[in-house]
Amino acid sequence: FLHPSQDRLSRGLATVAEEGQHLPAAWYTKPEPFSRERRKIFAETWLLLGRRAQLARPGDYLAVSIAGWPVLALADAGGATHAFRNVCRHQGLPIFDSGAGHCDRLRCRYHGWTYDFAGRFLTAPPASAPADPADPGHGLERIALAEGQGLMFVYLGRGDAPPLAATAGLDLAPAGLRFQAEPATDMMANWKLAVERYLALPAPAGVERFWRWPNLIVETSAAGVTLIALVPRAFQRSLAVRYLFADAALAAPALAARAESDAERAQAVKAGAEADHAALAAGACIAWAASATLEDFRRRLRAVHDAAL
Repeated sequence: FLHPSQDRLSRGLATVAEEGQHLPAAWYTKPEPFSRERRKIFAETWLLLGRRAQLARPGDYLAVSIAGWPVLALADAGGATHAFRNVCRHQGLPIFDSGAGHCDRLRCRYHGWTYDFAGRFLTAPPASAPADPADPGHGLERIALAEGQGLMFVYLGRGDAPPLAATAGLDLAPAGLRFQAEPATDMMANWKLAVERYLALPAPAGVERFWRWPNLIVETSAAGVTLIALVPRAFQRSLAVRYLFADAALAAPALAARAESDAERAQAVKAGAEADHAALAAGACIAWAASATLEDFRRRLRAVHDAAL
């Protein structure tokens, strides 16, 4: 059941355009195209991980799944941040469940392998200890991490990471804004459908919407900035995380109204993306009204898939 205003938004997005404008249905509903996107898009792009303030104390950590890759970031004793694959080097099991928390030591709960906060192997019980504890290959696999404007980004590729500013940009959360909230919405839909819904959704009066390749939507207004990370979880599941930053002088009623407007758009996108995914999986054809930004998004996706086929 949708609130009437959400229903109007959803119906407003269902504009039929020329046949063939949409990407192939299999790119949304099958696991193989998603595997290509993991390798060719998400492993080669800086991705928003979270806020630097989440790692305020030594031992604070943030564990997330991005495009199926488990990622762990934490602060060391000197306050520096590190990112690793959230996988113990013993048997490949996760060290932490997804979420934020605090730990006094970095210890795998399954067989007791213990690491320092820089990811170096320290100890393990005799029954599971490696033959050569000094081998640096027993340390956690490091991931490139960069910070800008209070945000953390990770690069999942194996090679050298490009400069952060060249891909993610650093003008996402301007100074002077106050972090307000970080709501998340789980969607049973492919991440691309969520992006397309935001790109087709008319921006409210006074709101400017920008898209950052591949999965970041930025909404700016006089009230502040909303960053929307559309995180792929699997080919048929995604997570929308909204980071709300507000003008520190904004009064409580205005903050509440802004949060309600953001939530309304998020629910409209969720309902629409899930309906789109179900329709495509059932063999229906979906098309959208022409949009330069939407076509740019699809052009880049076509280039990725065509190069791999």
